[in-house]
Formats: sequence, structure tokens, C-alpha cells
Amino acid sequence: MQNRKSILYLTILLCLAVFSSASVAQKMALAPLTEIVSVINGDTTATGQRLHTEYGLQPGGIYFALGQIKNNFPLKISAAGATAQNRAIIKILVNESGASVYPFKPFHDFTLEGVFISGVNVAGGNVNAVIQTGTKGVSITLKNCEFDSVNSRVVIMDQNYCSLFAYDCAAHNSGTSNKTGRFLDARSTFADSIVIQNCTFYNLYHCVMNRFGGQQTYFKADHITVYNVMTCPLRICEAPFITMTNSLFIQTGFLGYDAYWIKEYTNPAWLNILEDRDEWSRIEMCPLVQDTFVVKMGLTQKINAKYNNFWLDPAVYAVYADTVHKYVNMDFLTASLVGADSLTWISEDPGFTKAPVCKSIEMSQKVHSVPGSGGNAKEVGFDYTNPPYDFSYPTTKASYTAAAGGFPLGDLNWFPAQKAAWKNWINTGVPKSTRSTPTDFTLEQNYPNPFNPTTTIRYTTQSEGYVTLAVFNAIGQKVRTLVDQKQPAGTYSLQWDGCDDAGVSLSGGVYFYQIRAGASASVKKMIYLK
Repeated sequence: MQNRKSILYLTILLCLAVFSSASVAQKMALAPLTEIVSVINGDTTATGQRLHTEYGLQPGGIYFALGQIKNNFPLKISAAGATAQNRAIIKILVNESGASVYPFKPFHDFTLEGVFISGVNVAGGNVNAVIQTGTKGVSITLKNCEFDSVNSRVVIMDQNYCSLFAYDCAAHNSGTSNKTGRFLDARSTFADSIVIQNCTFYNLYHCVMNRFGGQQTYFKADHITVYNVMTCPLRICEAPFITMTNSLFIQTGFLGYDAYWIKEYTNPAWLNILEDRDEWSRIEMCPLVQDTFVVKMGLTQKINAKYNNFWLDPAVYAVYADTVHKYVNMDFLTASLVGADSLTWISEDPGFTKAPVCKSIEMSQKVHSVPGSGGNAKEVGFDYTNPPYDFSYPTTKASYTAAAGGFPLGDLNWFPAQKAAWKNWINTGVPKSTRSTPTDFTLEQNYPNPFNPTTTIRYTTQSEGYVTLAVFNAIGQKVRTLVDQKQPAGTYSLQWDGCDDAGVSLSGGVYFYQIRAGASASVKKMIYLK
């Protein structure tokens, strides 16, 4: 009898444990007009354990933030099903003294999805940032979010080994001077991965990303639309793996650079100069130097720069003083380029359907009216009138088919049908209409490698047959099945997100991926950085 009681007691404890675990995993729905900071910070048991780690907002609902969320647990705040027209709105409140703080300071991984945040608080002042990393190793994921009128930068990544992943986002109308107004500021740190895809940025006084004095393992900007940025849109600086593809840089760098920087550009020893090189290039990609972390890790630089459109109204050049010169498109080491078709780009005005007026000539004249005067372009100001804007453009433009796969350049969210086709293309490989019967069975090296959090695996099969593709850990245990089906002959590519079959994120380290297709088999090694 005593044993039966013990077994019953143990069963009850196990059930309670399972229930407790399940409750933590559940999403807590927050009603509109909720002040989210106090609710999320206070959502714990009497002993301080989390009740929830995911919080749902209502699309189109209005929410408030007073104070700061410092999560030491993986936090996700999302408005499921939100579109660009009905994102949940978070308004930043002020305290008794009229001041406001950055609403999010993550000390663990943080995801924000389907949310609109204005940098103008309810008292009419501007916040300087929205998110600031609290400790090293934090991963920030932004999906379908919009940020408006943030004074200085949306994200401050000032801790080492952090990552930012931004998909389907927009940021605009930011800055207080010629050197402020950024989406990401991650200077003087070592970052893990920075990925920006299908995002739109406009009316920024400085740049989309600022990496002055910092390095990162991996950087990717793909299908982004950048419009009306006075100086350098992207300061990638030092990174061993750089992908800069399929993007539009329209009306950027129109302030030009002073003659002082010519000595930097023409200096034979420029590879050893790590000064502020964004003064004269739209995309700053410094070569690796021997004393950086990435070189000590045994990595070399590989730059994939393809299918981009850089255009600035030529009328801007006519107002330049004799001491002012137009920006170069990219600052990079050509020996690091990947593939013979790198640097495939065009230069045309895409003719956006509805965009803010670019005051490039007026701003340039203000800054350079008196050499050395340090004139502030903000006195001219960006055009914010008559939103919303539409950065689609005519299908007759060369940009419409200039991206890889024949897709439009720039943020594909402006072309919904094309984006749906693009998603199918990147998930299944080369479109059927362009496939030919392959002559070789191949398994290519994943790219990027090392990676975080996703990498692409590409393979080719010679004939129709059953194909399996699986990932194994360093001791030979299978952790993820990527393909297990019959497929026609062809070339395929797919992504692995670093998770096992149950969707649980795996630890960093060495992994192997193996393909079997009929009598053919191949295996390769990859490195997952976390």
C-alpha cells in the first residue's frame, strides 16, 4: 500500500511538472490598451518563476510601454497575422518627470513581430533608441515591424557576440544631425551575425547600419530598399562573410565627400588604414587585419556583392563645390570577391510609385555652402508629408528583373506576387523552367559557413529517385531530417535553421550533413556559431 501511495504521489508531481512546463510555453494574450512592461515584468509566480515567455498582441490594437523590459528569458512579443496596414501599435509613455527610456533591454534572446513603434513618446519628445542589448550573446529578431522617428538608432547592439535578424521591416524619419539617424548601431563590438532581408529604409540622416570600429562573423543584406540617406547607408566594416545582394540604393550619399578623403582612397597602404571610411563610400567593407578576432579564428574574407542598383540624381553633382566629390559605391578588397559574376549592378532611377521628395540638392548646398562650416542638413529637413508611401516601381524598369532568379531588386514586400514566387524559388531551388538534366551528382558546401542561425545547403541529383538529406552531430547522432522523399533530377537548395526535428535550437559546434540519392552519397562538415 505504501508503495502504491508513493507511486501515486510521484505521478501527481510529474503531472504538475508537465502542466507547469506547458503553462510557461503558452502565449499570453494581451488586450489593447495594456501597459505591457509592468505586465510582462510581473508575470511570475510567487517564487519568481516565469508564467509565460510569449505574449500576443491584437493586430491594429494600441498598447503602452512605461519603463523597461529586461528579460533574462527568451521573450517573444508578436501580433499574429498582422500586416503592414494593421500592425499592433506600441506607444512609449513618460514617467513623472516627463522622461522615457528604451522599452526593451534584452538579457536573453528577444523577438518582436508585427509591431509598429513610434519614436515620439506621448509627451511629444523623441526616444533615442527602442532596443539595447543588455549582455553579450543576445539574439534579436525583428519580423514585420515598423519604426518611425526614432531620434538616434532603433537598435543599439553594444555587447559582444550578439546577433540581429530583421525581416520584412521598415524604419524611417530618424536623426537629429548629419551623423545620427540609424537602424542599427553596433560600433566597437564583435558581433556574431547581422541579417537584413526584405526591409525598407528611408529618410535617415546617417545610415542603415553603423559598425565603426567593430567586426562581425557574418553580414547579409538582401532585397533591401534604401532611399533618401544622406551619407553611407551601410557600414559593414570588417567581416569574413559578407553578402550584399539584390538591393536598391536610391538617392544615397548625396552629401558627397571632401577632398581630404582622396588621400585615403589613393594611398597604396590604404589596407592598413582603419579610419572613418564611410565619408566617401555608400557601402563600407573594410578588409580584415591581423589583430582582429576573425583573423585569429582562422577566417578569410569572402564578399558576395551582386545584383544591386546604385542611383543618385546627376543634378546633385552640379551643385558640388570644387572640393566635394561624389561617393564611390563600394569600398572593398576585390581579391575577396566570391564568383566571377560579382559586381553585377545597374544604375537607374526606378521611379517609385509614391516616395517622399528627396531634398538632396538643398541638403548638399546647406552642408557645403561654406567649406568647413559644418552646415547641418537637418535645417533643410526630410519630406515626411502625405504618407503612406509605396516603393513599388514600373515593371518596365530594368530593376524589375535584375535580381537573382529574375526577381525585382529591393524589398519584395512591395511586389506581393513576386515575393510569393521568390519564397518558393529559394525553398525549392532553381525554377523548373530553367532546370536541365544534370550530368553530375553534387553536394555543395553550405553557405555561409560558419553560420548563425541559418545556412543554405545546395545539391544536384542526376536522376529521379528517393533522396534523403540529414544533419548529424559530432558523435554521429542524427538531429534533423531535411529531405526524405522522391524527387526529380535537378538542382535544389534549402535552409537549415540550427534546430532539431522537434524545433529545439541546438548548441553551437561542428555538424555534418549527408545526402543519399540512389547509389550516390556524400557528406560535408559545417560549423554552427552561437
